[in-house]
Amino acid sequence: MTLAPLAKRLLLCCICALGFDSSAISSTAVSGSSANTSPLNTSSGDASSAEALRVLSNIDYVPEQEYSDNRDRLDVYLPSQSSNKPILIHFHGGGLTSGSKEKGSRAFATMLAQHGVCVVAPNYRLAPIHPFPAQINDAVRAVHWAISHMQDYGCDISNVFVSGHSAGAYLAALMAVDAERLSGNLNLARNIKAAVAISPLLELAKLDKSHLEAVWGSDETLYQNASVTAHVGENKIPLLLMFADDDHQGMQQEIETFAGAMLSYNNHLGVVEASHRDHKSIINHLNRNDDIVKSTILGWIALHVAGL
Repeated sequence: MTLAPLAKRLLLCCICALGFDSSAISSTAVSGSSANTSPLNTSSGDASSAEALRVLSNIDYVPEQEYSDNRDRLDVYLPSQSSNKPILIHFHGGGLTSGSKEKGSRAFATMLAQHGVCVVAPNYRLAPIHPFPAQINDAVRAVHWAISHMQDYGCDISNVFVSGHSAGAYLAALMAVDAERLSGNLNLARNIKAAVAISPLLELAKLDKSHLEAVWGSDETLYQNASVTAHVGENKIPLLLMFADDDHQGMQQEIETFAGAMLSYNNHLGVVEASHRDHKSIINHLNRNDDIVKSTILGWIALHVAGL
């Protein structure tokens, strides 16, 4: 199944609204809120327009347990003025078997904090020592920690977003579509405003067998149930999907097929392709003024903060 013409038009409208006119994003956010100014700095200007930030490192978000290698720790990136700013929890990539908040999230979190977003960057337990669902359980715990504690830093817990890159995008997307998992965790679905998945893994069956067994075990029924694509339906958390034009083979088709299915249930969905990027470099150009990943994510957050 591919995107129907109507679905393609809807996605094109979303892309145009989000990715290419930061002044339009700002004015839209203002008109949709009671504030006089947007809570985000969506300017695409040079680094001098970015806010200063504070970083709080290695906060324990699972205090009742002790994970090895700081896998139960997270970092918080705060704008210089964090009052009433939206919150985003970002999950690093690494196939759920490697990676860290330092290597996988620092540049991304720094960029967003400099543009007025409170960012939470957690580690999580890794396979094969800790097989799935340890990773999604930790991700949900990190979101719950943010909802419970980020207001202590002045951030707005009524505007909470989740995001991730690669395997981290899988975790963010799974949160967006798997209401059953969220309903068992203090109804987090009501607290997550929208999600961002950058080069996400959506269908587990497309992975090689050794990777599948290392993370998800040998139960093939779990491969289906733990796939993002298995949870297509109505009333899902709004989801922005991004991929590179030189991303993993088959990713564009996989995303378009999933997006078409989700749009058939009238979900709020965006799809954006980043040109001249691959699976890794899609998040390696955030310091560029014209980076589509940066502008699109800031626009996506601004639109949802405005309630649009």
